[in-house]
Formats: sequence, C-alpha cells, structure tokens
Amino acid sequence: MKIKDYLKSNKSYILLYVLFIILFNVNVYIDPGIEMGRESLIYLNLIFALALIVFIVYDFFKKKREFDKILDTIKVIDGVDVDEEFKDGVDKELIRQIKDEHIYWMNKLDKIEDELKDANDYMTDWIHQVKIPISILEIMSKRVGDAEISKNINREIKRIDSLVEQALYIIRSGEYSSDFSIEEVEIDKVIRNVIKKNRYLFIYNKLEIDISEIGFSVYTDRKWIAHIIELIIDNACKYSCEGGKIEIFPEQRKKSLVVHIKDYGEGIDRVDLDRIFEKGFTGKNGRNRFKSTGMGLYIAKKILTALGDDIEVKSVEGEFCDVSIIFNKGHDFFKVMQ
Repeated sequence: MKIKDYLKSNKSYILLYVLFIILFNVNVYIDPGIEMGRESLIYLNLIFALALIVFIVYDFFKKKREFDKILDTIKVIDGVDVDEEFKDGVDKELIRQIKDEHIYWMNKLDKIEDELKDANDYMTDWIHQVKIPISILEIMSKRVGDAEISKNINREIKRIDSLVEQALYIIRSGEYSSDFSIEEVEIDKVIRNVIKKNRYLFIYNKLEIDISEIGFSVYTDRKWIAHIIELIIDNACKYSCEGGKIEIFPEQRKKSLVVHIKDYGEGIDRVDLDRIFEKGFTGKNGRNRFKSTGMGLYIAKKILTALGDDIEVKSVEGEFCDVSIIFNKGHDFFKVMQ
C-alpha cells in the first residue's frame, strides 16, 4: 500500500476534518461572544493540522501492516490456517472467503486443464492417424493415367497435408517454449527444403520463384522456422496471379537479419494491414476467394515473438505483399527456453 492510495481511500474523512476546522475558524470570526487573538487562532490551527498529520501517519502504517499481512497470506493461501493466523474480525472473514474462492477456481482450472489435455491428446493422435491415408492417396494419385488430373489431385492432397500439419502446430503452440530446440540454422537450406516440399504449388500456378542467396545462419528452432516460412510461401502462392513471381531475398540491418518473401499478387487492403496478426482474422481477400483460417500469420507472430524475433508485412493492394521475417541479433535464449 502506498501513501497516495491511503489518502485516496480516506479522502472523505480527511475532507470532513478539514471542513470542521474551516467551520470552527468561521465561527470564531463571526461570533462576537468568542474572544480569541489572531496568534492564538493560528496556534490552534497548527495544533489541529499536526493532530491530523500524526493520525494519518499512525493510521497509514497500521493499515499498511494489515494490508501487507493479507497480501502475504494470499500469496501462500493454500497452506494458511485462517483460524490460527487471524483473530475474529473483518480480516479473518475476508481471508476465509478468498481461500474458499481460490480453492473453487483452482479445482475448476485443474478440471479445464485435464479436459484440454485430453482434447489435445486426441487431436494429436487423430492428426498422426490421418497422415497415413494422406500418404496412401499421394501414392495412388501417381497411378492415375491422366497427367493433368494426377497433378490436380496431388495438389489438393498437399493442401490437405499442409492444413493437417498446421492443425498440429496450432495444438503445440500453446506450450511452444517446451518444444523449442535452439540450434544454428542455415536459412538457405530451410527455404530450399520448403520450396521442394511445395513445388506443386509453383508448378500448378505457373509461378516463377526468384531466390537470392540468403548467406547467413541464425540461432533458432529449425522445425518452427520451417513451418513459418512454409506458411508465408503458401500464402504468397495462394494470393499470386497465375504466371506471377515470388521473390525471396535477404536484408542486413543494424540489429537484425531479415528474410523477405515478396509476391506480386493481390496484396492486402490497407484497412486490413493493422489486423492481419489477429487470431482468426481473414481480411477481404481471405473472405472473397479462399477458405482462409486466419491462423497462419497469427501463429507466425506468436512463435517468432516467443523466439525473440519478429515479423513485418508491407503491402499495396493489387501490387505486392512483402513479408519480412526479422531475426534479432543478441538473443537471450535462456529467457526463450523458460
């Protein structure tokens, strides 16, 4: 408790006391039957003021001790014996009610956590099980006689696989720090592996990919950064025009290393730019053309922030969209792993 908080909570009583002193002084001046010199009145006012200050100081420290005791008790309320620690009174009843509420909500929280864990375990198992028929369908699609139909089937299978993979990452993202494995990662290799994995997107949309040599390594989580790059490249392909171009190139800043993934497609409406990292936000383009989940950039932002990095998006609607993955120099990975 701070003195300003005490004064604020007791201002009514202090103002009442000040009002009493004012009324007393007015009464002395207007009542001819009271004879009191100016010096005596000033002396009496000083006594009143001193009495008020002494009372405020005494009462403040008394209430502060009580407040601190209650605060310390709340911090370890599970092991507090209310009947032993507190005498009968308001404080004892207050702590008893707080403890009862604490026990109630902790039990409820434990139940919710158990239910969420069961749901996550079920979803994780389901995702791993569904990957088996996806792999079988991928093999079967290559046996289709018509090359164009085979290519279309394979593209849709890859999209299903990507969505299933994204669901798995969303499940893991709740406790991402426990899943981090920090190591030195060559970004060039990660990008080329992602491009190879998603080559059907480029072939089907007849997209040109221009990859400059990134030329640097960073300390990050290989699996998560690959997933983030894949999300951004998938969006770039999705919102590019047929026969368009996607550029991937590096930038060195004073305090960071940056990877740009830039497409020359639909771009993002200026109104939507401030909200693209919100959970579930799809924007005008996502609503109009695609069954967008609005989770990709949200997950990317969340994970990069946890890794001590960042992501930026610059775009002009109808011209381009430039997504920058920013790897900040001088990470404190002890904090990241906590």
